[in-house]
Amino acid sequence: MHPENLRQSSMNHPQNTHSRSSIPRPRPPALSQFHGLRSVAAKISRRVKKLTGKPDNSPWILRPTKTAPQKTYVDFLFGLDYLSPNSRLVELFHEAMAPYGLSVLLVNQTNVDLMLSQIEHGWLQPHVYLDLASSTQPRFNDLAVAASSRGIYVIDHPADLTTWTCKASSHERLEKAGLPLPPSIILPKGSPDRELTPDERVKVGERCVIKPSAGFANRGVVIGVAPTLTEIKKARDFNRDDDWLVQKMISWTRLGDRPAYLRGYHLLGHRSLMWWCKENGVDRYDLLSWADLQKYDLLPAVDLIDRVAAASGVDFFSSEIAITSATGPDRFVLIDYINDQCDMDPESRPGTTPVPEAWVKWVCGHLAEFTWHLKHGRPRDEQKTLTLE
Repeated sequence: MHPENLRQSSMNHPQNTHSRSSIPRPRPPALSQFHGLRSVAAKISRRVKKLTGKPDNSPWILRPTKTAPQKTYVDFLFGLDYLSPNSRLVELFHEAMAPYGLSVLLVNQTNVDLMLSQIEHGWLQPHVYLDLASSTQPRFNDLAVAASSRGIYVIDHPADLTTWTCKASSHERLEKAGLPLPPSIILPKGSPDRELTPDERVKVGERCVIKPSAGFANRGVVIGVAPTLTEIKKARDFNRDDDWLVQKMISWTRLGDRPAYLRGYHLLGHRSLMWWCKENGVDRYDLLSWADLQKYDLLPAVDLIDRVAAASGVDFFSSEIAITSATGPDRFVLIDYINDQCDMDPESRPGTTPVPEAWVKWVCGHLAEFTWHLKHGRPRDEQKTLTLE
């Protein structure tokens, strides 16, 4: 799908902004501000390794060809553990950042310890850090925490990992905000396995989903079983150190030849929708068009994204939205509430699902715009946009 096929619509609603305390950026050591010297030293180090035959897979800073003198060694940092510096995603970030005069650097498994040390000591002070790996890689969590403590704007803020992305803690908050969630029973960590009460059985129905609170990628999720003590015990054995949810199983309909299942995205006030399905053992993203929005009356899904964003304040997340055969307010149901480290890799790899490149360009473009405003102390545009194919 060509990126020029993406079009966007602006809506004049106030933009939700993440309410963070203003953390002063500590003054970096004087030597850290000699950016040209540091760049030359890095190039020499890479050249020496190459001449001596030593492998060097460490990422390098990508800078625009013409730019004003740098006030920081790098403007935008993003962390994804497995990614190569020669990957398409790195290239897309560079293409988005360069027109704004911004530099970008990947943090992967090769250089995460070095980047963490440089941030902790003030040698590295980017304007923005995008975290895409901390939920599975502890060192990237350390990096996000360190960056936040140094006054670097972290997307997403480390506190959101436990406050909003863990389903047991977010379920009650979102339910109080009036969001349509599957009827659920929460079994806290350390609580005994038990039979559900008769009222609880009525609430979740005869077929349920049993899932860990902090799970991702369907790990540990049991689907379509009876909510019995035996099934609950067996499911919780996957991870006894997590809270668990027993939820009513939601059945979605079909829209044309597609499962009626969406991923709704919020990014710093901007929104997008994609089709998402798991059929015949295949996970797949697909772009959603303006014609789809009108034909299937999907604007309420955008309203759900806005309501989740308003309740949580999370900068960048996706929500899985099932569309049922019901009418009225029961038609749309949030299945996975807030996924904060959204898939962004457009390349096909074993065990992963590639994301449409046109959508990735949309994300990179808004992140570049946000970083430029932050770098120059400019107020952000308070319009929300909806971008579809």
